Amino acid sequence: MNRRRDLAAYAVAGVAVVAFAILLAFALVRLAETEAEMRENEGDNMLWAISRAQSAALLLDSAVSRKAGIPQVTADVERRYNVVLSRLTLLSDGPQLRYMQELGFDDEIDAAMRAIRALEPQILDLSFGDTEAATSIHDVLAPMVKGLGRAGNQSMVRQWEATGAQVDRQRLAISQVIISIAAIIALGIFLSFTLLRAMIERQRVRHFLARERETAELYRGFVALVSHQFRTPLAVIDSAMQRVLRSGKAMPRAEIDQRAKQVRGEIKGLTGLLDATLDVVRLDAGQVTATPARCEIDKLLKRVKDCQSRETPDRVIDVSIGDEVPPFLTTDPVLAEQILANLVSNAVKYSPDTEPISVKVRAQNRQICFAVEDRGIGIPDEEQDKLFSRFFRASTAQGVPGTGVGLSTSHQLAQLLGGELEFSSRSGIGSVFTLKLSDEWAASSVAEPA
Repeated sequence: MNRRRDLAAYAVAGVAVVAFAILLAFALVRLAETEAEMRENEGDNMLWAISRAQSAALLLDSAVSRKAGIPQVTADVERRYNVVLSRLTLLSDGPQLRYMQELGFDDEIDAAMRAIRALEPQILDLSFGDTEAATSIHDVLAPMVKGLGRAGNQSMVRQWEATGAQVDRQRLAISQVIISIAAIIALGIFLSFTLLRAMIERQRVRHFLARERETAELYRGFVALVSHQFRTPLAVIDSAMQRVLRSGKAMPRAEIDQRAKQVRGEIKGLTGLLDATLDVVRLDAGQVTATPARCEIDKLLKRVKDCQSRETPDRVIDVSIGDEVPPFLTTDPVLAEQILANLVSNAVKYSPDTEPISVKVRAQNRQICFAVEDRGIGIPDEEQDKLFSRFFRASTAQGVPGTGVGLSTSHQLAQLLGGELEFSSRSGIGSVFTLKLSDEWAASSVAEPA
């Protein structure tokens, strides 16, 4: 299923990339076409040529009239004639002739060329008083001027129409380019979102795989540790029972009691190991809930101290409660006792037999702080960030019985109570574990004092 989803995602991304490239190419082509069309000015050039030819014909007519009717006037008739001839030649050749054919004036231009060439002797030999020749020249030039005027007007109209059509085409091209750019932006956003989602998914998978590898490694270490912790007490029990069986009735009563006590101690250790494992399973399954109740702080600490004293009667546990500490605390007394009992047990386990254990309670920032201090082996600085990880045991704890779940469980239980578990430690000097619980419970219902 995941493979099909990945293939579909790749296919959609591929189609988006192809569409992105097509739209970009289309937009560039339309821009290039629009830019090339804007450079075209054929209508402007032809209108200029027609108007210049008309102006040249008018100037020639004026020069002929002046030379024939006004004495002592130097009118450059020959030059004017050559200009008119050159203008008409320009209009009757190449693309200009095709343009005039489109306007329907090619025949008039051809007739004008023949007529003007036929008048060449009269124009060049024109002198003062030759009014008849001037009149015949005017009769030829006047229709030519009017025809060129009509051709200029039609060229202007055609240019306006072409300009309007060009504007419409450019507007359409610009609209297409804008739509293409908007589509490109949308595709870019889609591709970016797809890439970002793929990166997040890949990061999530990597994180999940790392967690899985870490958990697998922890559980492998836990299985090896539990296997060792089970084998040792079972070997002791087996050895003690074999000794009792071999000795039979010859074994003194005192030795039997001693062996039985040893066996019971090992069984108790196995029971504690099973309880710790079950606590981990129950916490993972969400089966542990907090039931708040008002409990007396001094009685809570007395239960923790008495429990540990029964285990290690020779160890000194000093308990001190600050004057600012209220007598009651609203929390789950069972879970709080479990956390404190585990902290005290660890302090006893990881410190020399001659060193006392200190439990100090103070009130600070609307919190009740239970600090358990020992002068034991401590925790190396480079390993402290892993201390609350499940099944983790510090390198300084080698040779000391334990599973590495006590502190992890206590940390989770502290969070379940709405508090936190902190510590400070120095290798070879000792550690201080502080349980901080709020002096007010957030829940609306609170059980009777425990």
